[in-house]
Parts: sequence; C-alpha cells; structure tokens
Amino acid sequence: MSRAMPLRISPLNKTMVKVKVNTIWQGKVGLRDKYVRQVMDFEADLEISKGSEIMVIPYKNVEKSIVGKSKPMVDKFSNEFHTLCYFDWKPTIVQQQLL
Repeated sequence: MSRAMPLRISPLNKTMVKVKVNTIWQGKVGLRDKYVRQVMDFEADLEISKGSEIMVIPYKNVEKSIVGKSKPMVDKFSNEFHTLCYFDWKPTIVQQQLL
C-alpha cells in the first residue's frame, strides 16, 4: 500500500518524511503507523505522493489530519503488528510554467 523513503532534506532545510502510495480509497490514503511515528519523532513534515500528485502535511498538523485508524494487524512479510493511519487525500495543485 505504501512505502517510505528515507528522510530527506527539502530545499527549505526542513527534514521531511516522503511516502509513496499506490492506492486512494474513498478519498483517503492509508499509511503505516511507523511513518507517522517517524514524523513525530523527527518533527518532520510528511509528504505523500501518488504518481505525479503530492500532498504535504506540516509536522504540526499531522496528528489532527488523521481521520481514522485501522485495528492492529499482522504484516504478512515481517509478522509485526501495525495499524494504518488514514488521511484525506488533498494533493497540492502544481501549476506548470507557461513557455
């Protein structure tokens, strides 16, 4: 469903957790709770992308942007428990420069 990239430094010198998702379901994206914990631990902004669309949630808004959580479930590859945190999908509109 989602995979995180390592922490990156954005052009504004802020640490950012970047996560790519494959699925949008009923207008929401689901991220594993470990990515949300990374955001909170490093006080980093969260960038979620699907294809060419990107949504950035500032660190201070991440917790209040969570619209739901799943029940704990076992990961089929690592046998570790995790939950999914759901966010409303509101990508940033990027306008292309006219030539």
